[in-house]
Amino acid sequence: MRRWQQAGVERHPTVAKNPWIIIWLCALLVFLYLPTRLVEVATPEWRPIQWLLGIQVIGLSLYGTYLAGGKKWFQQAAFPLLFFLVAIPWPTLIESPIIQGLSRANAAMVVDVLGIFDVPAVQHGNVIEVSTGMVGINDACSGIRSFQSSLMISLFLGEFYRFSWPKRLLLVFISFTTALLLNVCRTSLLTWIAAKKGTGAIDQYHDEAGWTILMICTGLLWAAGWLLNQRRTLPPSPVSIIANITDEGTRKIRSRLMRFALALIIWLVITECSVEAWYWAREADFKPGPNWTVTYPTNNPTYKDIPLTEADHTLLRFDEGKKGQWQLSDGSRWQAFYFNWLPGRVAGYLAKRHTPDICITAEGYKMTSGPDLTIMNVHGIELPMRHYIFASSDGPLQIYQCHWEAGQAAENYTADESSRFNLIRGVWAGRGNHGQKVLEIVITGYDNSDESSKALAGQLDNLVTVEN
Repeated sequence: MRRWQQAGVERHPTVAKNPWIIIWLCALLVFLYLPTRLVEVATPEWRPIQWLLGIQVIGLSLYGTYLAGGKKWFQQAAFPLLFFLVAIPWPTLIESPIIQGLSRANAAMVVDVLGIFDVPAVQHGNVIEVSTGMVGINDACSGIRSFQSSLMISLFLGEFYRFSWPKRLLLVFISFTTALLLNVCRTSLLTWIAAKKGTGAIDQYHDEAGWTILMICTGLLWAAGWLLNQRRTLPPSPVSIIANITDEGTRKIRSRLMRFALALIIWLVITECSVEAWYWAREADFKPGPNWTVTYPTNNPTYKDIPLTEADHTLLRFDEGKKGQWQLSDGSRWQAFYFNWLPGRVAGYLAKRHTPDICITAEGYKMTSGPDLTIMNVHGIELPMRHYIFASSDGPLQIYQCHWEAGQAAENYTADESSRFNLIRGVWAGRGNHGQKVLEIVITGYDNSDESSKALAGQLDNLVTVEN
């Protein structure tokens, strides 16, 4: 303890008595980087893995800060480093219920607001129907992004003014309320524009409205922080907090940090080489299989192209995509969505981002069955078709989604793509960046699954074309 005091560095009492606690904790974080990185390479979109990486990086950074300046530096660096966790996407199990709840609440309040201005509107789940068409409440309009932004601002202001915990919690509550009300105003304005000028007019004002409420929200929260700061004083400069360290202490600190940094660099090199060797071995016998595409029945007089929107390109970033709809002689109605990702890093996870149980449910439909996996052999290609059934006013909505990965064996596909097993499966199956395709078919007009499955098999023979 005396040697640390001579070096001008204050140690935490608990760690000073039990130094092995923090050493073993740091060693655990270092060791976990290897399995975390192994899974992250195959499934970079899995949010628990992103949180694990964030915790490991921040934990090791805090340990390095503690080595450099002891308890004082640790306390001052804790909030700035932990603040990076705000930028990591929330786990889906937490975020999805919040998004769905905010979207429905937002839509309900917008319908009430429009009623005050005599604008007819009807809510269908996350969709608002007006006289000119349907206005969807997507993730951006649900309020989750406004809430996340306001949460970040409130946390920053709470630390900036050194508020007590009650004041910080009050500021978080104010940020949530402000973000919710401003987002309702934004959505009400955009829906009113859609009712008066058509749904296509929303794109002209969408981004401007978003930036406007962000600036207003920031200004209101800063004003709230200023009012809560009764002392009207700014926190001390970080420069004044840095302890004076003697030359001898500087040399000791530098020596500790150099050993710590060298150990981390060596482990980082070992980890990256091991991960690359593992996937090289797993993908050594990779066989992409036959290439195929989808050809829509343009010779059908009822066929219509569905134009791809800018939002489709922004969200999915596919290399090839097309939508279409048509009817058959038996009266059934069909819609098909086809997207293709060429080999590359993004091909491994962009195709998995949107599934019917999330997207269709968000439009107000209730899923009554699924997903059920059926492997269909079409022209020698094994297509994993996942079957969902949703209740609608026109009868059962039969949805078949095929997420096909180049070179993937049929036995490796699972019914639920978002399951933990399926995400971990990539460690054994490979990175999945050799190209992927998604074919989603929505069918109405069949009362049971057997009828729709037989009709689907016949349509796939005509839709799927094998390329030489």
